[in-house]
Amino acid sequence: MLIKVVFAIGVLVVLSGLIGLMIARTKRQPLQPTMSVILCGAGLAVIALLLNNLLFRSYDDVQLKKNQYYEVTSLTANMKASLASSRTANQPVSTQSKKASKNVTYLVKNLKQSKSARQAAQTAQHQLVTVKHPDLKLVRRNYRIVLQHYFEDTGITAKQANRLTAHAYRQATSYSK
Repeated sequence: MLIKVVFAIGVLVVLSGLIGLMIARTKRQPLQPTMSVILCGAGLAVIALLLNNLLFRSYDDVQLKKNQYYEVTSLTANMKASLASSRTANQPVSTQSKKASKNVTYLVKNLKQSKSARQAAQTAQHQLVTVKHPDLKLVRRNYRIVLQHYFEDTGITAKQANRLTAHAYRQATSYSK
């Protein structure tokens, strides 16, 4: 929010400087003071843009802190990998998928998610690691719970959290043929 305000102030200073430049030009006054105002405004806008790029990433058109962005992409990638060998019926779960499901549980635990999210991740891991024919509906539902809890803790609105949960869930459960 603060970065957007700084950017808006920078743009307003540039626009006011441009207006001042036009007025100074018609009155045949020196242009140097208005040019310095324009440069200051442009500097504010550039600083705001750089801070935005350094601190935030966009995930489904919602600004998240960079660490949150990397956390959610790691979660979805591991969820997708854990479901990869279970796409067809009666296939054993591969060792890579088992490792990915353990990674999901590890990430949920180390991201200090709620107890229900940790329990959902552990149940999904149990299904994929120890059960011969895992209940994939249960695993997917639990992954959705994990994602929902993650986005609820990111400091965004409930509407954005629901939209990002749906997007991340699609990413995690989709597969390319």
